[in-house]
Amino acid sequence: MKNPVLMGLVLLSVSLPAMAKDVTGGVYVATNNADENSLIAWRQFDDGTLEKVGEYTTGGTGNGMDGGLDPLGSAYGVWRSADNRNVLVANVGDGTLSSLHVEDDLTLTLNNVVDAGGAKPKAIDGHGDIVYVASTDGANDEPGVIKGFTIDGDGNLTEIPDSVRPLDDSPVSMEFTEDGKYLTLVGFLTGMVHVYAVGDEGLLSQEPISSLESPHLSEERFFALPIGTKLVTRPDGHSTLLVTETRYITQGYQFHPSSEESKAKYPFLQEYEGQTGSMSSYDIDENGKLTLVSADVMTGDDIWGGEQAACWVTTSEDGKYAWTTNSHTSSLSTFSVDPEDGSIALLEEAAYRAEDYNEYFADMDLSADGNYVNIISGNTGKTWVFEIQHDDGSLSVVDAYPGSAEVHSYGLVTIPLPQGG
Repeated sequence: MKNPVLMGLVLLSVSLPAMAKDVTGGVYVATNNADENSLIAWRQFDDGTLEKVGEYTTGGTGNGMDGGLDPLGSAYGVWRSADNRNVLVANVGDGTLSSLHVEDDLTLTLNNVVDAGGAKPKAIDGHGDIVYVASTDGANDEPGVIKGFTIDGDGNLTEIPDSVRPLDDSPVSMEFTEDGKYLTLVGFLTGMVHVYAVGDEGLLSQEPISSLESPHLSEERFFALPIGTKLVTRPDGHSTLLVTETRYITQGYQFHPSSEESKAKYPFLQEYEGQTGSMSSYDIDENGKLTLVSADVMTGDDIWGGEQAACWVTTSEDGKYAWTTNSHTSSLSTFSVDPEDGSIALLEEAAYRAEDYNEYFADMDLSADGNYVNIISGNTGKTWVFEIQHDDGSLSVVDAYPGSAEVHSYGLVTIPLPQGG
């Protein structure tokens, strides 16, 4: 006769290894709470699933409900230091920038808080021991400044003297090239794409060394309002810059009223609607010169009826695929990226579409192991996880995890598991 206790122990010993999951990194999202901004921390496992670690204050304030579904209207409002040991946070409520250390167990410890340089910090990036933040100077996204800092081994930020550069636009995304020689910056009000040279001690050139206007290819097409960017380094040493473009401003510089059909279908198009969103790609050569490669590649087949408000973008580890979040139509789109010349093509208009069109998909980042795409929803506070099919770039849902502030969360960054974590 079989011993049921012994059999149970045998079954348990067989099933435990199969159930074991490895932690690959941490995922961090800002709540934007008006009284005290904070970060929700998750640990991510190798099957893509998330487990909440805790909530950690940033030492600054958000703007809460005043910020609405998209408090920053930019990319990289929460980002990482170049060594992956600190989370950097733009506090839009009090105009500050915070640095928090990522402990081995993925909890956070506040390092310090500094003046960002403008009233509304929006975009952050770093290279080596240099960090820059771009801000606007008012509630209505007036032109602002870029300001530079050094970050030491303890994660503390210190202002770089004479690093402030005035802007004639509202910055929405900013990234260093992989070699640290150039800093890209995209402006929302003018649709301009800029490249600054990075010189001694991390100081930027006084003016951009190369600039191009976002493409406007026909009189029927609405103007491009860029939001998100992603830089990919190519084998030839050049960089490919991907820039998402919402298309909401008419040729007459007006918003376009929503049709009754759109009002009935889309929760986020109750007043105004845009044309099909798009993404363009640019080449950045060894001298920092910008060249347009692929112009206005739409998230649909026509200027009307495709996915709207392509706002954020991330890419696969090999840079061959890119995904955009189309916030106003609650969808994700998949693009191919040519590794030779940086040209792009739409592969799938709706790689995923939320039920009832009621998830405001926003900021996104690749998982630490490169197998998943993590995305925040601005109207539910959920962090979504999608598995990547590496052979064709398609996505499948892992799950959605509530836990951040509903309505006004922003920013999402993934940090690899620290050594010893």
